[in-house]
Amino acid sequence: MKKFLAILLAAMMILSLVITASAEDAIVIKICHEQVDGDPIDQGCDKWAELVAEKTNGAVTIEVYPSSALGKKADLIEMALNGKNIVTIADGSYLMDYVPDFGVVMGPFLFDDWSAMYKITGSDWWAEQAEKLDAEEGLKIISTNWIYGERQLMTNKPITSLDDIKGLKIRVPNNDISVTMFNLLGAASTPMALNEVYTSLQQGVVDGVENPLTTLYNNAFQEVCKYITMTNHQMTFSNWIIGSDFWATIPEEYQQIIIECGEEAAAYNNELYQAQSADMVAALEAAGVTFSELDEENYAAFKAACVELYANYEANGTWTAGLYDQIQAIIAE
Repeated sequence: MKKFLAILLAAMMILSLVITASAEDAIVIKICHEQVDGDPIDQGCDKWAELVAEKTNGAVTIEVYPSSALGKKADLIEMALNGKNIVTIADGSYLMDYVPDFGVVMGPFLFDDWSAMYKITGSDWWAEQAEKLDAEEGLKIISTNWIYGERQLMTNKPITSLDDIKGLKIRVPNNDISVTMFNLLGAASTPMALNEVYTSLQQGVVDGVENPLTTLYNNAFQEVCKYITMTNHQMTFSNWIIGSDFWATIPEEYQQIIIECGEEAAAYNNELYQAQSADMVAALEAAGVTFSELDEENYAAFKAACVELYANYEANGTWTAGLYDQIQAIIAE
């Protein structure tokens, strides 16, 4: 009996060691973003987590944190740079802080068809910028082509011309392109986190916000803001970045799975976005929102005011000279 108990105890100890080792070897990645729970981006992240768990047999776990649950974007990027197991969403306007030319893809009125996005991210130019970001700045893009949407303007009064927007406090993301763009339009750009906007609109801290219709609706801004102008001032897509140091700790076979699953999750997000977008105008109108379009003359005026941004960034050395024309050539291919 004692011999049996000794064998049983030894077996339990071995099993405990195996379980402990397994837990220690498990790879956990925390995906953090500012979208609300249930947004297409959030659902895409859930799909990414599901696919990775399945294809790595549970060796890699992705935890999804919506609504800036782990902090603001700048803090998340800093955590990633410090080797933490953080992945966060970043469009070109944020990547611009590290590789300046990335910012051009977030420029105003740059393109008007999603096929242009795939041309840009599939180009040699994009690959060169991504390599700089990884090798020189310590951040790696592990997924791209996540459609965020055509950005529209939501305000507390109708906007049909540049005169209407002058002086309005418009919430924008905390990046230089968005701030510069709306200042060029004559508004007072007001950067703040997305999860602070509802209360700010309600209390009159800001007069408006710009984002895709899906984001405006999913954040319930229609409850406190009743006018949308279909400006299409940016067609935005997102990327997911991770610290290069932490990425290097993940075995190559799992890296490849994470990347492949990210591509599949991006396609899933894009399908959800397109499906949801088709219903957004009706849903927002049902909530009491009034829509307006810019006529040809005023659209041209908006575009002309914003396009100055490209010339200014190239002239002051922020972007490489001729960058705007280079991107237009890629789109035209």
